[in-house]
Amino acid sequence: MARLGSSYGKRTNSRPAHRTGAKRRKPSSRPAGWTTRSSPSARTCTQPVTFAVDGPGSGNREAGPSVLSDIRLLAIALALAVAACGGATAVSDPSATTASGTIAPGATVTGTAITVTIVPGTLPPNPTKAPSPTPSPAPGGLTQAALKYRIVARFGPLAFCDPDYYPVARADEETLAHDRLPDIQKDGPTFSAIVSYLSITTNPPYTADQELAIYRSWKMLNALRLDPVSAGFHFAGVFIGFGSPSTPRERRVDGTVDQMGAITVASEGPGVRPPCPICLARGTRIATPSGDVAVEDLELGDTVWTRDFSGARVAAPLVAIGNTPVPAMHRVVALLLSDGRFVEVSPCHPTADGRTVGDLRADDAYDGALVVDARLVAYSGGATFDVLPAGATGTYWANGVLLGSTLR
Repeated sequence: MARLGSSYGKRTNSRPAHRTGAKRRKPSSRPAGWTTRSSPSARTCTQPVTFAVDGPGSGNREAGPSVLSDIRLLAIALALAVAACGGATAVSDPSATTASGTIAPGATVTGTAITVTIVPGTLPPNPTKAPSPTPSPAPGGLTQAALKYRIVARFGPLAFCDPDYYPVARADEETLAHDRLPDIQKDGPTFSAIVSYLSITTNPPYTADQELAIYRSWKMLNALRLDPVSAGFHFAGVFIGFGSPSTPRERRVDGTVDQMGAITVASEGPGVRPPCPICLARGTRIATPSGDVAVEDLELGDTVWTRDFSGARVAAPLVAIGNTPVPAMHRVVALLLSDGRFVEVSPCHPTADGRTVGDLRADDAYDGALVVDARLVAYSGGATFDVLPAGATGTYWANGVLLGSTLR
C-alpha cells in the first residue's frame, strides 16, 4: 500500500475581529472540514502514518503477486510533526489591554483554511469499528461501497489518517487485518466490492498480503463519507491523483454521485495534505463574554475568554479556528471532574498546565478539581473542532474546563 497523508485545500480568511458585546452572527455556513490558521507548521504529539489503498505495495511487508499488479502504487511517506488542528498562528500586532481586560489585534485577523481527516484517541488493540450492514441501494443502483470505488477510480485514492497508526501506533497491522477479516466479510456488498476492486479471485483462506490489502481498502471506504442528498450522495475530500509515485497530484473534490455511479463535480482544485489534527467534540461550549457558544459556531475574530500569564481571565479574539471531518471509528476522552464539569476531547489535546488530556488519571488534580474519570469513548459527531484565542497562553474554557489549543 502506498502511504499518504490527509488534507483538503487552503483558503484565506481576513476580516476585523468581533468586538466584545457586538451582536453575534448566524452560525457559520462554512463547509464542514475547514481548519483556519496562518502557518502550515505544526508541533508533534505523535507521528501519523497514513495509507492509500490502491494496491498492496507497502506497509508492514511487501505485497506478493497474489494481489492485483496493474493497480498503480502510490508511495507517499508522511512523517509530519503533528500536534493537532494546525500549526503556529499569528495575529496582527496583538496587545493586551489591562484596564479593559481584553486582548485586541491591531487591525484584522488573518488565517488559512485547511481540511483534514483525523482519528483522535488512544484506541484498544482493535480500534476500528465493526462493520454495520451496508444500506440497500435503490432498485438497479449500486451499493455505497461500489459508488465509493467509482469516485476513487476517477480521482484516485482518498487521503485519510489511518486509525491504526494515529495518534498512537498499535498492534501489527497484519494481525489487525487478520483479526478483522471475519467482520468485514459479514458485510457482503462491501466485501464483494473490495475484492472486486483489488481483483482478488482466489477463495479463502487469503494470503497475509491479500488480507492486508482488503483491510486497508475497508479503512479507506470507512473514511470516505457519502451523505444522502436529492441527487444521490454528496462527497468531499482530497484524493491522490494518478500522477507518479514521486509526484502525486493531490486534488480537493466536492461533488455528488447518483445511485448509478454518475459523478457531478461541484468544485475541484489543488489539495494540500496537512498533518492529522486532534480537536474537541461537536457541541463543546466555549466561554465568551456574550455567553457560552458551541465551538462549531465560532468564527475567526470572535471574542472568547482566555487566561493571561498572571492567571487573570481576559477577552481576546480568535486568530485560528479548526474543523475536520472524522470517520465513525473515532474515539475521544470523556473527561469528568469532581465538581461536575465534563468535556469530550482527544487524548493528545493539550491541557492548560502543559500535559495532555490523555495524561490525566483518576484522582489527578486539574483546574481546581480532581479527575473522576478519563475514559476513552466512541465519538459520532462527524467532525471535531478547535480554536485559538490571541494572547500569551492560547487557553480557553471548554464546557468550563480550561484547556490549551492544538492550533498554537
